[in-house]
Amino acid sequence: MSRKAKVSKPQNLFAGGRDKGTFIREQLLHYSVAFLSVALALWATLLLNPYLTPTPAALFFAAVMVSAWYGGLGPGLLATVLSTLAINYFFFKPLYPQNITNLNIVIPLVVFMLTAGLISWLNESRRTAQRQAEANLKLLHESQVRFGRLTESNEEALRQRETELRLITDTLPVLISFVDSEQRYRFNNLAYEEWFGHPAAEVYGKTLWEVLGESAYKVLRPYVEQVLAGEQVTFESQIPYKDGGTRYINAIYVPQFNQQGTVEGYAALITDISEQQAALRERKRAEAALRESEARFRQMADTAPVLVWMSATDTFCNYFNKPWLDFTGRTLEQEMGNGWTEGVHPDDFRRCLDTYTNAFHARQKFTMEYRLRRFDGEYRWVFDTGVPRFAPTGEFLGYIGSCVDIHDRNLAEKALRDSEERYRILTEVSPQAIWMGNSDGGITYCNQYWLDFTGLTMQQTTGYGWICAIHPDDRVGVARHWHRVFKTSMEAVANATNYEVEIRFRRVSDGSYRWHIVRGLPFRDAAGQIIKWVGIASDIHDRKVAEAALQQLNEMLEQRIQERTVQLEAANKELESFSYSVSHDLRAPLRHIGGFIELLQKRHSSTSLDQTSQRYLKIISETAKQAGILIDELLTFSRMGRTEMRYINLNMEELVQEVKRDLIAETPGRIIRWHIKSLSEVQGDPSMLRLVLRNLIGNAVKYTQTRNPAEITVGSIDNENEVVFFVQDNGVGFNMQYVHKLFGVFQRLHSDPQFEGTGVGLANVQRIIHRHNGRVWAEAVVDSGATFYFSLPKLLRKEGE
Repeated sequence: MSRKAKVSKPQNLFAGGRDKGTFIREQLLHYSVAFLSVALALWATLLLNPYLTPTPAALFFAAVMVSAWYGGLGPGLLATVLSTLAINYFFFKPLYPQNITNLNIVIPLVVFMLTAGLISWLNESRRTAQRQAEANLKLLHESQVRFGRLTESNEEALRQRETELRLITDTLPVLISFVDSEQRYRFNNLAYEEWFGHPAAEVYGKTLWEVLGESAYKVLRPYVEQVLAGEQVTFESQIPYKDGGTRYINAIYVPQFNQQGTVEGYAALITDISEQQAALRERKRAEAALRESEARFRQMADTAPVLVWMSATDTFCNYFNKPWLDFTGRTLEQEMGNGWTEGVHPDDFRRCLDTYTNAFHARQKFTMEYRLRRFDGEYRWVFDTGVPRFAPTGEFLGYIGSCVDIHDRNLAEKALRDSEERYRILTEVSPQAIWMGNSDGGITYCNQYWLDFTGLTMQQTTGYGWICAIHPDDRVGVARHWHRVFKTSMEAVANATNYEVEIRFRRVSDGSYRWHIVRGLPFRDAAGQIIKWVGIASDIHDRKVAEAALQQLNEMLEQRIQERTVQLEAANKELESFSYSVSHDLRAPLRHIGGFIELLQKRHSSTSLDQTSQRYLKIISETAKQAGILIDELLTFSRMGRTEMRYINLNMEELVQEVKRDLIAETPGRIIRWHIKSLSEVQGDPSMLRLVLRNLIGNAVKYTQTRNPAEITVGSIDNENEVVFFVQDNGVGFNMQYVHKLFGVFQRLHSDPQFEGTGVGLANVQRIIHRHNGRVWAEAVVDSGATFYFSLPKLLRKEGE
């Protein structure tokens, strides 16, 4: 490392400003383009004149556009003038003073000139705006550079820690990585390049199977799924890597949880046991033969995951290990002596040489960073450490050193600085107050929102000065107030939760106090001691006002509900009394009619009344009986809305069999084929659901009177959240056009006397099913039968829930 540096004068490749000759050449080029554009437009227009007679100026507009776009206002105006002259001379009668009043020539030329001039002016405006934007961008870049220099000194400690961490992880001969919940790499050390032959940066963001290969992922997948389920995993296994060969590894997977307790990824530490054991045996043999064979030492050095070099007492390097040669892509002969310096970046050479020379003469350890050219021509930052070698007798033997590639670490540090800058900007523009405090609770930082809201300066806010912005009712005393906040925060730390406090702060713009919710999170060191606080204060004043109004509204609604409930209970009692009264008053005349008809039939023999009179008496008797049935149906319908429901587990098959037995007894002589399928158990009121089945199956029996045999099917369909029951028949059916009337009171779709009814049964079915939180519907085809459906929830919600 003692070769003299080759000094060359730096060349300014980005020198600003232009000389006069360059400016003139550019202007000549711009105006030449304008002239050529007009000439080309004239030639093309003359060539295409038979097709462009109505609009001979079309191509000249393009010439003006090109000239103005390329050269600006001057070339654009030149193209405008030349185009106007060409159009006037070649396509119009030349405009001489004697025909200056010919508007057919003057107006098109004036319009063309104005339009072309506007195009030139617009392009000049665009070029001016572009130049201004470039100037502003340059100023912004210079500001960023100045700001970076100002903040660099404050971030030195952080960069040093990042350097140490990256140096440690990159030096270790093991795979260290962090994989997120989507099984993508978010951090990996330099060992990945040694294992798989790819730069570590290329691994970032890729999935496990992309980096390791499908075969390796198939072996690792159970362990990955286990750690993503929240368990720490330690295992040893032989893994067939895609690019790293087959290795026997020892792996430790440690899950990482977020604040919600969800696994957001895991850290992985993977050691190649096979290579480690082989290296251990090799190292023991090398140590045994170290005094006898330098070749064995070199073999061990060649297996090290760092770039190793050695120099003699004359400062010339006499050894480079294989990783060094692989990194530079050069032979050992090319690197020997001072040959290695050819790979050092010219800007780093002098500093590098001075550091090495001074340390060599002082026989001291040294460290330095410089850029070394890799085999692919890329200069990469390396961290070089050199230590002097001494014989057991104290004789100086030269130096030995190792280099570590820190290029990716430097890039990561730059990305970290950029990220911190973005977060700082976000903090300053946040619509919430963001603060930081020391371990004692004194404020050390507040963002711009707090300063604008309270009107306080940063100096006035720091420490406990912020308390002056709190409402007096919330500020009994500074010490007492902070004791409440600090106690809340300590409880939050003990329970691993954040603390929250609602406080009113004074707004400087109008002097009003607005409610804020203050949230804080403590940061602790390795010993568990709080070192700082970070938190936000969010304006919740509008929400508090809305909550108060909502609470008042809820109280008013509760009072109205109670009053309405009392009124409804009274109305229900009156309705119940009225129902029984109506039932009694309506039944009395019907009983009289039935009684007198029976007396008439007994008093007069069948011979004393003619056939017509007997038919009249029969009609009156049946009508009175039907009116009684209608009254019973209406009373049942009215009670269904008020009767308390009794929920039990019901065997629907048994309930259907009971209804079937009753209907068979009422229809002697009918041939009915019953198909009752397996039915699911449900929860419900047994008497009400029996009435539902009685109505639906009874309707099926009624409307199949004209069928011989009748087919009636009862079944169920088990869905995710409900059970659907259905009753199907092959009867007369109905027209689906009127299905909306089917479940209304007194709505009957069949007027045939053969199918008598009250028109209340299906309305009762609908009311009962709705009270069970179910649905009811029907499908039918005229003369092809009908199917009635009703559903009941699996997990039944009782009425009113």
